[in-house]
Amino acid sequence: MDSIVNMASHYVMNKFNNSPPAGIIYHNLRHTKDVVHAANRIAKFSRISRDQLELLLLAAWFHDIGILDEYRNHEARSAVICSNFLKQHNYPLEKIKKIVQLIRSTKIPQKPTNLLERILCDADLSHIGKKGFNSRSMLLRYEWERMIGKKFSEFEWIKTNFNFIKENKFRTFYAKSYFNEGRKKNLLKLREKLKNYKITPPPKHKSLS
Repeated sequence: MDSIVNMASHYVMNKFNNSPPAGIIYHNLRHTKDVVHAANRIAKFSRISRDQLELLLLAAWFHDIGILDEYRNHEARSAVICSNFLKQHNYPLEKIKKIVQLIRSTKIPQKPTNLLERILCDADLSHIGKKGFNSRSMLLRYEWERMIGKKFSEFEWIKTNFNFIKENKFRTFYAKSYFNEGRKKNLLKLREKLKNYKITPPPKHKSLS
């Protein structure tokens, strides 16, 4: 396992370091490493087999690599890049199919169908249960503006984040235990921001009559 996972990690890190578009400031190498780390933590707690861990870590390393080539629907592109890499290293086709499905399961809205998919999906969204959620979300906001021209007002962004966290719940026991409390706190903060948000009215003009 160590050999193919190490080769995959070096390949992905080189791709991110050598050819990242300037606007990729959220779905970058830091995010990929965070997902790999979270997936590893959840996997150890879930007591999956060594073979399953290999599939999971390969999917975690490759899950966003396609964004360097194609921003929209990058999961599909990531799956192709991963598949080609593994085929070049004579990796078993049956295992490649499972990894491809793992990568595809991270597409929003997530619909994982087995334990490995649930682990990877929870790892991919673990930031919604952490203290740094607000700063990380702002990176995504700026990334969307730069990469796809999608702009939000302050109120729209708060509401978008509130709805996102509300609709995305953790599925593994580990994530529920270690990330869900933070998720609830972030949701509460956003709810309060929505409740207290005040839009500054335009200035009143004096009548000329």
